[in-house]
Parts: sequence; C-alpha cells; structure tokens
Amino acid sequence: MMDYENFKKEFLAHVEEEIEARGLEDISCRYDTIDSPDGVTDRLLVSVGDSKMSMAFRIKEIYTDVDKGENLLIAVDKTLNTIEANVEVIKEKEAVVKNFVLDYEQVKDNTFLRLIPGTSPMLKDTPHKMVGDMALVVNINVESMSGPDGRSCVMITNPLLQEYGVDEDQLFATARDNSVEMEPITAKSLLVQMAELMGRDPDELRKEMNAEDVPEQFIISNDSAFHGAAVIAYPEFSDIVKDNIGNKVWLIPSSVHEFIVLKDDGKPAADKLNRMIYDINRTSVTPRERLSDQCFHYDAVKKELTIGTEYEKLKEKAPSVKPDELIPASDIDIGPDL
Repeated sequence: MMDYENFKKEFLAHVEEEIEARGLEDISCRYDTIDSPDGVTDRLLVSVGDSKMSMAFRIKEIYTDVDKGENLLIAVDKTLNTIEANVEVIKEKEAVVKNFVLDYEQVKDNTFLRLIPGTSPMLKDTPHKMVGDMALVVNINVESMSGPDGRSCVMITNPLLQEYGVDEDQLFATARDNSVEMEPITAKSLLVQMAELMGRDPDELRKEMNAEDVPEQFIISNDSAFHGAAVIAYPEFSDIVKDNIGNKVWLIPSSVHEFIVLKDDGKPAADKLNRMIYDINRTSVTPRERLSDQCFHYDAVKKELTIGTEYEKLKEKAPSVKPDELIPASDIDIGPDL
C-alpha cells in the first residue's frame, strides 16, 4: 500500500479525471486542514463555481478504507457519486442555508446540545461548558441540507452568537429544552438488546454468558441515538440512572452518541475501564465519534460527575461537576402539553 501523501496525490488525480469523464462542470478540488470536533482533520474540499459552500471529504478515512482492502477506484466512484448528487443541492441551498443560519428566530427551534471532546480546536471560538474532559456545545440541525445518510449540523460559534444578540445562558437553555423535548433520553439494557437481536430470552442468554453476577450494562442515549451522549446534561438524567441502574455508577463514553453505564459495586474499576476504552477507541470507533479515553464516576443522588481515576484516589474529595446545573433553567414558557 502506498503511503498517505502519495495516496492523496493519486486519489485527487483520479477524482479530477472522473469529474471530467462524467461531464461535471465548474467543479474544483483541493486539500485543506479543518478544525472539527474531533481535532484538526485533512479534507478534500470540492467546490461548485464561486459558491462559498463546499463538500468536505475526510481523506484519512478514505485512505484507511483503501489500506484495509477497498479498491481505490471504488473509493473514487463512491466519492464522485456523492459529489454528483450534491452539486445542485449546493447551488440551490446556499442562500437558503445562509439566511437560515443567520436568523435566530428560525434557528432557535433547531438548536440541540452536543457533547464533544474537550480537546477540540473548535472550542477556542465556540461557546461551551466543560464536563470533565468533554465539552457541551450547541449545534443547529440544518434540515434543508440533511440527506438520507445523516444530518447536517452547524456548530454555533462566538461570532454567530454575537450575530444573534442572545446571551450564552439563554442559548444553552433553549438548546437543552429542544433536546429534552425532541430527543428524549433512553436507557436500554445491553443484554436485553442483544437478546432481542438474537431472538433469545434475556434470562437464558444471561445464564449462557455466565452473567448472573456481572453488573448489568445499560446504554443511555437519546431517542435517535444521534449525539446522544449530551443527555448527561438533561435534568432527568440522574433520575433515569437511579431508577434503572443505581445511585452510583460508572459512565463509559463509548462514542459521542451514547454512554454505557454500569453500577458501581465498590470494587476498583477505573484503570481497567480506561484500558478498555482506549483500545476500543483505537480499533472500533472512528475519530469523528470518539468522545473521551477515560471513564467517569457518577453519583446520581448528588448529581456529581467525577473523572474515574480521580474518584478512586480521592473519593468524595475529588473535584466534580454537576452537568445538569451547568445550564440555568430556561425562562421560556414552552406551553402546556397537548
């Protein structure tokens, strides 16, 4: 397999050849580095005419797929299919999206909480609230640009917040209210989910796996399982944990989409969990979906979250944060339930 830099050159050459072969006009391509929630990433930027909007392809992910055996020309073909499908979208939607994103009256009902790594370079110019080594931010769900394969989101930056003329507390309170209403929290037993997928009885599967004495694991996310890790800041998060799992639990950030939660049985667990999280993040989780390399301890009675290793060293004296108290109560009356 060729090295990364040579791959970039060959991939770009094939893409430009295929653009010409398909008769796509006024398309330009270039590489650039972009600040994203998961860090600085290399992108292939594809522009249409003089539009300021571009399609951005994560070139390292394409390289990884080819390195693992995908044919280079198939990767090129998939990229071109995406470009071809979105050329007219960019032409038609640029003005609509720009006007939408700049208008807070349209934006406010489409804001949602997201939890991203606290090391993200985007945080330097983005309103955020730190939760351990993670950060709560506010994203806009841009429905008009969302396709069948996912959602298009815009992170609210400080310049955008200034454009809106609202304060940061109100921004977060509105996003939290939208998230709670539109993306309610869910807590599901991992073993029960496995049993359902396998068409098995959960109790029989538990016995077969010798899991009777193993703390049951739950997946906590939102209803769509899209950026569901942000539910940690929902007001009802502590009650969900207490009612389903226990007063004290371990939180495993399996991705930006969810936490795996298991009851704290009083035995040392942080180092073992951290090793597992690190290994899984490097083998099974794409960089864009990684949230943290460490576990957290959560006291659902006190509503306190603590970095796992610090909790085991200092117990109640360890520095902690109350995620649901980072966002003040909203002064917006969303009206009675219908």
